[in-house]
Amino acid sequence: MNKITLKPGKPSARAGHCPSPVKILLADDHEVAREGLRKMLRCEADIEIVGEADNASDAIKLVQELKPQVIVMDVTISGMCGCELSRQLKAVYPPARVIFLTEYEAEQYTAEALANSINGFLTKNSSLELLSNTIRVVACGGSVWQEKLLENASKKMVKALNIRAERQNLSSEHSSSAVSIVPQDVLSPRELEILIMVARGYTNKEISVNMDYAEITIKKYVKSILNKLNVSNRTLAGIAAVKFGLV
Repeated sequence: MNKITLKPGKPSARAGHCPSPVKILLADDHEVAREGLRKMLRCEADIEIVGEADNASDAIKLVQELKPQVIVMDVTISGMCGCELSRQLKAVYPPARVIFLTEYEAEQYTAEALANSINGFLTKNSSLELLSNTIRVVACGGSVWQEKLLENASKKMVKALNIRAERQNLSSEHSSSAVSIVPQDVLSPRELEILIMVARGYTNKEISVNMDYAEITIKKYVKSILNKLNVSNRTLAGIAAVKFGLV
């Protein structure tokens, strides 16, 4: 059984602490899959399925109309990549949060999902307890990824950055802000996750709240990241992350 990575947000993302029923939209072009999810979630009093879509176009219309808190969707639907659909869904309703469900581990989608800040990523054989608690956590501002999927995403992202760095000439006006090459696995999955937040302007305190770590622990992680990237401050680390396409 996969370990689960929970990242609480604000407010508290503990199961059962979300206000009112969580309104969700199911988006999957397999009717059997939607029916299975519907039956699984029917007994959860604090989760309400407000709509279902079997194609991308209908999903966009329903999100705009129904304004669900959480969209539970397949990684692909009617030929559209889930990441592209999630961008369109959030464009029409920015507060919406997205959980990917995949029949397989879909490694080809994990790095893109991580880069696009997908809020949850589970396999379809997940238990009702895991799925329902994931919906609650995500609705309250947190994130839930099955750990194996998160590890795959981080490793693929680092590998992609390494390849991209090898192909790019990084001798620009900010060349001192980034290493010329990101070695394979130079950053751990946790460090990579923190670097993304640093690049997005999060303070150590904000990162500590998001990840439920002590602030002093985050400071140690950031120091390690700066050392590994051979940069002198978090601003330069952020610039390096942008140059490598991390954010």
